[in-house]
Amino acid sequence: MEQYIEQLTEIFKEWKEKSPFIAECFKKRDRNKAKEPMIYFFHQFLKALFFGNRKMVDEQVFLKWKENVKKLNGLPVNAIERLSFIEEQPDHYQSFIQLSELFSEWEKKSVILFKRKT
Repeated sequence: MEQYIEQLTEIFKEWKEKSPFIAECFKKRDRNKAKEPMIYFFHQFLKALFFGNRKMVDEQVFLKWKENVKKLNGLPVNAIERLSFIEEQPDHYQSFIQLSELFSEWEKKSVILFKRKT
């Protein structure tokens, strides 16, 4: 269990450190520069979902992420719809806002999930 908490903590820390860079890209209207880190953090968020549900992650998770995410117990509200939007348009500012909200919601919810299961 502790390994999942550590991995989650690292993902949240990395997001907090690097999300201002993505915000700055959008502020400068440089969608192309924001796209790659958005895709990277989309995948990091998927990992966080699985770690928060105490599941390991492999390449199959990313290939069929919608099917795999549906099997998880704890999820942010409308997670699949919101993640689909981000995946389809990672270079849009609204996708950044959605991803930011997802990270914030999941950080809070995953703490609650871990406390319940201990």
